[in-house]
Amino acid sequence: MTGRRERLRQRRPVKVILGDPNPPPEDKPALGWLFAILTAMVASVAFVTAKPVLEYLDPLSFSLSQFALATVFSFVWLLAHKEFRKLTGLTKGQWTFLVTVALLFVAAVYTMWIGLSTIPATAAAVLNRLEILVTVFLGIALLGDHFTRREAMGAFAVVCGVFVLRFQAPRDFSAGFWMMVLSAVLFGLIQILTKTRVHQIPPRVFTFVRNGLAFVIFLVASLWRLVMNDPPGWRALMDWDGVMRGLPLIAATALAGPVLARTLFTFTLKHMEISRATLIQQIQP
Repeated sequence: MTGRRERLRQRRPVKVILGDPNPPPEDKPALGWLFAILTAMVASVAFVTAKPVLEYLDPLSFSLSQFALATVFSFVWLLAHKEFRKLTGLTKGQWTFLVTVALLFVAAVYTMWIGLSTIPATAAAVLNRLEILVTVFLGIALLGDHFTRREAMGAFAVVCGVFVLRFQAPRDFSAGFWMMVLSAVLFGLIQILTKTRVHQIPPRVFTFVRNGLAFVIFLVASLWRLVMNDPPGWRALMDWDGVMRGLPLIAATALAGPVLARTLFTFTLKHMEISRATLIQQIQP
């Protein structure tokens, strides 16, 4: 089995397709399982805390305030672990990669909040699991991930469960369905890209830079909305009254989602193949 794994790794087309060296072997799968389960548990908190706020706060104001707090939280975490100097060690290629991931991340998060604002939190969590299909497919097609026969049977059962949950869902899912589908596809692509750099960019550095860039992008979008006066009569950077009303829940969402969940999942990818890690996320709903 070990020889087969090594042959498969040697055939992985990561360098050709994504421009990055083949990642080292996942040498601590038990630790990967722990991080993956913790990620699912923590990420579920973000859906529950965000939903009440999105009942009265628009997605752009929510995203801007969330990533402002997430940038502060991840910066403090970076300082606490004395890793701030690692930012200066990033190459131009790594900065280009981080900017690309940040742009995809902004699109994924914003479409997710739009979907969540129109459907129940449990429905959004179920639809968000479509990310599994995207990530597993890309993991097998691009990174050469593989399963044993028993693991393949389990994976097939999980994928079937996603379809059952989707098509047994009530009709009120339809309003935010396509936004959640787009968000899931983007998150799946982000995870694949993250896997290719997870051994070169430290997870906490990755989290801080991504959150900081996401905040800047949302800030530009908010300024654009202000300048364009869209919707008519809009005169503020964001809905300050709504932000102050929901500040504790926004802070909880920022800590649970962009900071803890994304960092934990990056640690997961250091110790586990991405297809397996993503399948474990099925427990999140």
